[in-house]
Amino acid sequence: MFGNLFGSSEEKDYLFSHKVYMTSEGKKLACLKLARENDTSVFIAWFKDTAEEFRKYFKENGIEETRVKFATEVSRIDSHKQQPVFLEHYPLPDKEKALAENWGIMNIPVFSAMDEPLFKHLGAEKMIPMMKLLGMKESEAIQHPMVSKSIMKGQKSIAEKVIVEQNANSQSEWMQKNLLQNDQ
Repeated sequence: MFGNLFGSSEEKDYLFSHKVYMTSEGKKLACLKLARENDTSVFIAWFKDTAEEFRKYFKENGIEETRVKFATEVSRIDSHKQQPVFLEHYPLPDKEKALAENWGIMNIPVFSAMDEPLFKHLGAEKMIPMMKLLGMKESEAIQHPMVSKSIMKGQKSIAEKVIVEQNANSQSEWMQKNLLQNDQ
């Protein structure tokens, strides 16, 4: 009866569990903490630059750098031996789903930060000063169905703008090549 009172329930995303941090540094600390607590975690990056950055960061902090994989290196996940964790969102949701949906795992963590290019494009960085004012720490994640819904809505709007996708080495470069050129 009241199913649509607070928005449509048609687009629930149980495949991913979104963890959004204020800053990239907060996200890195959370990933490092998870790597130390759970040695079955495999960290997956969509972009080459992210994979290299996290491999270096993990190595500097005593975590095996081989636990960071580039998305093209991961086709299967053994859910009994590995816990996949995405280090970022891919701007196009279909690409994320295509990789992960065959694993048979639900609520795969996706760590993101409001100062990343995808979230800047969605206007999330404007919330950082307010969150700091409210006393939120960099190491605290925002997790809520409304956040997940906003991310999916943002990815969908990006997908509608991309005519022919161009590959990139970083999320920033991807946004430049695929969105800024289409906006001109």
